[in-house]
Amino acid sequence: MPERYTAPYPAKRIHSDGRAEDTEVLLAKEVPVKLFLDGKLFTTLFSSPFELKELALGHLITEGALSYREIAGLEVEGSEIHILTKKESKPPQDKAAEEEIFVDSDAIFDQEALFAGITYIESDTYKLTRGTHLAALIDRKGNLTAQVVDIGRHNAVDKVVGCAFLKGLDLSHLYMLSTGRQPAYMLTKAARAGIPLVATKAMPFDSGVEAAKKANLCLIGQLRQESMLIFSNDWRVKKSK
Repeated sequence: MPERYTAPYPAKRIHSDGRAEDTEVLLAKEVPVKLFLDGKLFTTLFSSPFELKELALGHLITEGALSYREIAGLEVEGSEIHILTKKESKPPQDKAAEEEIFVDSDAIFDQEALFAGITYIESDTYKLTRGTHLAALIDRKGNLTAQVVDIGRHNAVDKVVGCAFLKGLDLSHLYMLSTGRQPAYMLTKAARAGIPLVATKAMPFDSGVEAAKKANLCLIGQLRQESMLIFSNDWRVKKSK
């Protein structure tokens, strides 16, 4: 239920005609989440208080710290997440030294499947708070396979990627729907997870477009019922007959 992501707070509403009234609004909850890697604090994330296992798993994958097969165990204790890696795993790499990221997928999506994403672009939690982001994974028939809500656009991406790995979904044949703007950092997260197409209701940054081009990833902005803008690798979108 969306109410679990929110907390009621009193506020005073002031109208332009001078009227004032006491009211109560629902605000999105935010908690600090500590991520421990083999007993050592790896990072602290500020997130909505749910889907923490998905958050941790997706964050490690999209940041290029670990692959899914390198994780031996994952436990959530309150707002702490403890991850054990396999003995043969290497320490998290310096991102500056990483190789160029390339999405190895030949997936092509029908326009109808992309426009179907409009159905899933707004969550009930957002309607209550106007303070959350959403990320969803949709298949080539336009069907929803995973959807998460979080206060942060980056967290939402991490969580939906983590959810996909826990469900055993093949990300190379799904596209990601996001409510957030798309700078290079966001597109790099998606590319590391192997996602071939990202669609957003917002507009991307120029850095996001350039990152998508290099990563063999299709980037769509301003997804609406009536139109969309394709910024990179348009061969991934099949033209209507």
